[in-house]
Amino acid sequence: MKAFVLFAIVVSVSGCVTAAPSYQAAAGPGGVGYYASPAADGRMTVTYTGAESMPSEQVARFAFLRAAELTVAAGQPVFAVLETRTHQVEASRTSSLSSRAGPNLSGGSVSAGTGSPGDQSGGAPGVSSPSVPTGPSTGGFGGGDVPYQMLERWQPRQVNQTVLLVQMAADRETLLRGQTNPPQIFAAKDVIAEITPKK
Repeated sequence: MKAFVLFAIVVSVSGCVTAAPSYQAAAGPGGVGYYASPAADGRMTVTYTGAESMPSEQVARFAFLRAAELTVAAGQPVFAVLETRTHQVEASRTSSLSSRAGPNLSGGSVSAGTGSPGDQSGGAPGVSSPSVPTGPSTGGFGGGDVPYQMLERWQPRQVNQTVLLVQMAADRETLLRGQTNPPQIFAAKDVIAEITPKK
């Protein structure tokens, strides 16, 4: 009995611990994680796209962390953030009709026709038809109102994304040269020490 009570306490406590936000490389542009690409004049565009429910502040911190890592990898001690933008984007840009619509529109047992009138000559538009099991038919996709379940599937899920335009250099003076508006300048190793997720 004591062993069971101890097990229940451990499970309940571990269930309260929230997992740290994941810092990871993206599979490609728009994927969850960091992604970088060269920009003009030796600059770098660094993007971090958050997972669902990741707050915008955390997404921005991870973008800065990646910029700092790239600066160190390039053998430079400091970087300037010339532009920054945090906004919301669709959670998945690669989502297809089949992944959003489910089996009814992805080649399952129900198929959408081209709207031939068939045996509906005496029926009013929008009346249920046994030939269209998903609802009323006035042609194509069944006509009538779109079921709310389908509308929910088509609502794009939004996630936070931060995009930084970064320039790396050996010293602050180089980054300030020729700038009318002084950019924000950061010591790469300090940023890494401050933001790297603790394990």
